[in-house]
Amino acid sequence: LLSSTTGDIAIAFFMVGVPASFIVGCLADVMEKRSLLFLAVILIGEGACLGTYFVTTYRQLYVCRALTGCSVGGAMPLIYSVLGDYYEPRERGWVSGAISMGCGIGISIGQGAAGVLGPRFGWRMPFLVVSIPAMICAVAVWMCIPEVERGAGEKLTLSREVPHRIDGERFDSEGSEVELTGRTDEEIVEDTNDTNSCEMRRTTQATSRTTLSAPDSPEQGLYIQLDSQESSGSSPLSIEAERVTERRTNYIFCGQLTKYYQKSIHPHMQTLKTLLQCPSVLLGVFQGAPGCIPWGIINTYLNDYLSSDRGLSVEGATLVILVFGVGNFIGTFLGGVGSSYLYAHGPQYPAILSSGSAIAGCFPLWGLINYNFDSNRNEDDDNNSGNGSNYFVLGLISILAGILSGITGPIVKATLQNVTMPKTRGQAFALLNIFDDFGRGLGPAFVAWMIEKLGGRRNAFNVGICGWIFCGVLNGLLFFTVEADEEKVRLGVEQLVKKNTRGANLSEREREELS
Repeated sequence: LLSSTTGDIAIAFFMVGVPASFIVGCLADVMEKRSLLFLAVILIGEGACLGTYFVTTYRQLYVCRALTGCSVGGAMPLIYSVLGDYYEPRERGWVSGAISMGCGIGISIGQGAAGVLGPRFGWRMPFLVVSIPAMICAVAVWMCIPEVERGAGEKLTLSREVPHRIDGERFDSEGSEVELTGRTDEEIVEDTNDTNSCEMRRTTQATSRTTLSAPDSPEQGLYIQLDSQESSGSSPLSIEAERVTERRTNYIFCGQLTKYYQKSIHPHMQTLKTLLQCPSVLLGVFQGAPGCIPWGIINTYLNDYLSSDRGLSVEGATLVILVFGVGNFIGTFLGGVGSSYLYAHGPQYPAILSSGSAIAGCFPLWGLINYNFDSNRNEDDDNNSGNGSNYFVLGLISILAGILSGITGPIVKATLQNVTMPKTRGQAFALLNIFDDFGRGLGPAFVAWMIEKLGGRRNAFNVGICGWIFCGVLNGLLFFTVEADEEKVRLGVEQLVKKNTRGANLSEREREELS
């Protein structure tokens, strides 16, 4: 293919992935059968990948590669929405790290398969080999993995931290079930208030002035307001207001359109509005924009730059990039484990690690950009120890840059899970994915513009690496916001648990009276 047509296919891949990410994120927030949604997303994308093996025209190839973007764009918000319910906040750091490492391993396997199978069996064979196992795994997930209750991770944490009833059962401070026979709801509430009076007073003060996003129902806009707070102008229409609106509708079409908007679109718009009002969500999403500029340098330009401008051979430059990838894999692991460890001491401390690693990663990358291999090797022994020692230095710089670059990602994803309600996480990660996709596309273009304006690649790269400094600053600001935002989520989940428990108990009494 020509370079222009290859670029068109890449653009189509991401342009389909962006709306797919938002649509799947919205569906992940409202659908109960999320394993079925996962199956559909993977089958659409990997089915198109399988279809690439059979294409005969450029148009067919274009459509298949565009549809493959559905899996890439839609999988991430769905996966993190489900994992946020499976795991507690303190565990989400290493879980996010494991997912990121899995993605890295998958990319490496795909590239290796293409390199091995492509020259021998043709360019079509890798698409066939990669797509079939993916579809088998998707079917296995749908058949074998049970659906998880929304907010299960937060409920498990609450059962340990605050004694209260969850799903009609009583738990003590260590999560052990306590016998409730012979005790009324009033006695249980009184006992809970006595043992947690100080905490409940703080909770009452906080909730009296806080609007919380929470997973209640689509009709309520996927958020709740505490009883002590009056309805604001952003709250959804009440049932009576809906009736008035319907009576005033003169045309059936307009009435149906309004009803459809209120029930289908308005809740998601309310969720989006609520997310954009959360400082931690904004910082977590926007930090990726400047961070994509150095990644544009690494992924698009660095290999050629090291061989053309810094005096490395093509094989040597490729080896340096490979070592950087190994370091990034190690950094992703350290970021996940470090996030979980620091979270145990306070939810704000992982932000220090993500911020510091992003800023520190600039220095070895600057060294990699400015290290002149030609001037640092001996002319008399190009193939001897002097040459090897220079590769050793470059390897150390490259692996250090890779380690520091991989730490931030898992921490940001774990933080985003912790500051969003169970029925808003899909859209939150859709926003993160959209910004990352635009960054992947615009990052190299922005670097190309800097190369033209700054008179060469070296100057442009040195300036572009500063994007990680801005990324680190935004991550550092999470230190001041994440604790308060996570407390709002905890209060929102606790409020919903109590509300659902009271409703369940009331229904049970009514059934007893009727019998």
